[in-house]
Amino acid sequence: MQDHRCKTSRARLAALAVLAVVLVLNGAATGSAKPQSAALPDTQVAAWDAIGVQAFGAAGLTPAEGHVIFGYVAVAVYDAVMAIEGGYEPFAVDVDAPAGASAEAAVAAAAYRVLGHYLPAQKPTILDPAYTTSLAGIPDGQAKTDGVAVGQTVADLFIAERADDGFRVSVTYTPPSPPIPGVWIPTASTPPIGTYLGQMRPFALDSADQFRPAGPPALSSKRWADEYNEVKEIGSSMSTTRTADQTIAARFWAEAPVQQARRAFREFVLGHELGVVEAARFMAMISVTYADGLIACFDAKYLYAFWRPITAIRAGDTDGNEATVGDLAWSPLLPVTPNHPEYPSAHSCLTPAAGRVIARFLQTQQIDFTIPSLTGLGDRHYASPKDLEYDVANARIWGGIHFRSAVEEGAKIGKKTADHVLAHYFHKSKG
Repeated sequence: MQDHRCKTSRARLAALAVLAVVLVLNGAATGSAKPQSAALPDTQVAAWDAIGVQAFGAAGLTPAEGHVIFGYVAVAVYDAVMAIEGGYEPFAVDVDAPAGASAEAAVAAAAYRVLGHYLPAQKPTILDPAYTTSLAGIPDGQAKTDGVAVGQTVADLFIAERADDGFRVSVTYTPPSPPIPGVWIPTASTPPIGTYLGQMRPFALDSADQFRPAGPPALSSKRWADEYNEVKEIGSSMSTTRTADQTIAARFWAEAPVQQARRAFREFVLGHELGVVEAARFMAMISVTYADGLIACFDAKYLYAFWRPITAIRAGDTDGNEATVGDLAWSPLLPVTPNHPEYPSAHSCLTPAAGRVIARFLQTQQIDFTIPSLTGLGDRHYASPKDLEYDVANARIWGGIHFRSAVEEGAKIGKKTADHVLAHYFHKSKG
């Protein structure tokens, strides 16, 4: 398996050199044993996630960019906390920290450094003031100074390690002209979203194509006709078979995905009163899974480049299948179809994986997980991972933006990604 953790001798020596300066100046001793501090409720991990969401929203970036950026932040925060508190194996950057360093200061410094790197335009108005406020709430002294140094060091090393990972590199998608049945045509005038994602170096997966699905159904098949007609009926803006709750669910899952997910994760941290160690661990587990799930998802999206329902149903008479009757006037319930290929569903590549991670974190299938509405539609509560998977998958069909194969294969990608991440990372430390 490819090792994505930055534990090369050069990186480790660089980290130790910086921290050694701190130790010499402070006359502190570095201990090998790092017992966890009392698990007082976290005051920084969730707060900096909220600050990150504010900066992300102000930057006007796509969800594809957001989920990756929060993966960067969560890993840097986690590794900084583990350097100080111990308890779990580091994910990417393994450094020794001065005894007594403040984990809270390290969280603030690491998050600020990473967000400032990927969202530099938001530093003057959002990140700089937030950082000043965060540090002002931590008592001055050596613990704070050391914590800041640890957070900065870990963040800088992680940023350097990910410098050539393919994030936001220029990758062009050229739609067929004239259109070809089954091939994706962009659904907006803006550039296609996430064209580079499938070519990124993952955080934990061996490769972006590790869990690549077999592809959408053949246009000549009965399965294609069945899926086509399902969405044509229940996903239509004029559907008479979709229930009121299905309509609400479709609209709920069309809310801003990054903001919605991150708020749910913060509320989980705060609701369970997690201490800084477990808060950092949970956020890293779920954020790495989301980032890699998205990378794996978009690998398949642009490989197969399958058309969206809004294109397919209006051009149904061109696909060579007698059971798919076209409707030039058809429109989906959701007024905006995401501007990237249909197969597999991105929400399905991510959200079922969240249920998997939460169940593992809590050591129970009774996840008792609530996802908030950002638009007043009402929060939705899920007792189990299966409930969560069912709701998000069907909501994309009810909304008229996905076919069933896309949500089923997307869920497989997400769950396999979660299993891989949890099998290889975030384990208790042996020392």
